[in-house]
Amino acid sequence: MKHGWQRTVLKWLAVTLIFGILTSPIVVLFGPFVNLKQAVVGAILRSRHPHYITWLFDREDLDRILGRMDQAPEQNIFTFAAREDKTLTLHKIESERFVGYILEIPDPRRIQVATAADINEKGDTTSNIARNNDAVAAINGGGFYDPNGTGTGRLPYGFIMHQGEYLLGKDVDDVEEVDFIGFTEAGNLIAGTYNKAELRRLGAREGLTFGPPLIVNGMKMITDGDGGWGIGPRTAIGQRRDGTVLFVVVDGRQIGYSIGATLADLQNIMYEQGAYIAANLDGGSSSTLYLNGKVVNKPADLLGERMIPTAFIVK
Repeated sequence: MKHGWQRTVLKWLAVTLIFGILTSPIVVLFGPFVNLKQAVVGAILRSRHPHYITWLFDREDLDRILGRMDQAPEQNIFTFAAREDKTLTLHKIESERFVGYILEIPDPRRIQVATAADINEKGDTTSNIARNNDAVAAINGGGFYDPNGTGTGRLPYGFIMHQGEYLLGKDVDDVEEVDFIGFTEAGNLIAGTYNKAELRRLGAREGLTFGPPLIVNGMKMITDGDGGWGIGPRTAIGQRRDGTVLFVVVDGRQIGYSIGATLADLQNIMYEQGAYIAANLDGGSSSTLYLNGKVVNKPADLLGERMIPTAFIVK
């Protein structure tokens, strides 16, 4: 009798477990748990397999779940007095959900784009890119294709510009618009969709492709929802009106330490720090902040720093 009771309990537990596994995706995607739904849908949509979500929800459904970002207005290029200031100031930020870091760079003219040594064959870590370019600080930069999930950090896309020359995107015509985050000769951070003619007019000197813009002309771009990319490790770049550049990196995917941030979280950090312009950079396992010879944050990749094609460095 005793063994029969135990078998009944075990069978009940097994059936309950199987039922929970089979029905949990339905509960997450169609249940009443809004925050959980936003996190899961956003994460899958920005993964290598977005079709798992796009065949379930149309554009209107996704906008309703994730919210929408306001269309970025034309950026006002402000003026500031450039400062010969070699200081770098690091701040740690913490919330109930994440741990991150803010690095302040008073002189934006110190910032350049740097790439892995053999960018078409493989990437390199943020720290190695910094060391190879005699940089004192760096954050990971733009995105890249990883069709086979090899994690080698090759095949960047869009534009890569260094010292006014296109390292990637030379064959793009003057009118094709591409997402661009970078700096002008005067040290202004620019972020948005630009073509080559517009970048020439602005005097763009350093930059790469990623996004979206988070703050433009002092205004938040995410006014509904969390930005639609879910919760995870994040990297962003911003600039105050006095020219000071902000590198922000938030750790994620580490239970008990830091789960991660949404795009709205990044936007709020930048806004509270006084950014007049700010934009999202590549996140996830790529998110890395290097300063004075060491990696400051805790990258999410189990092997340590991820190999990437590009970085913003501080000379």
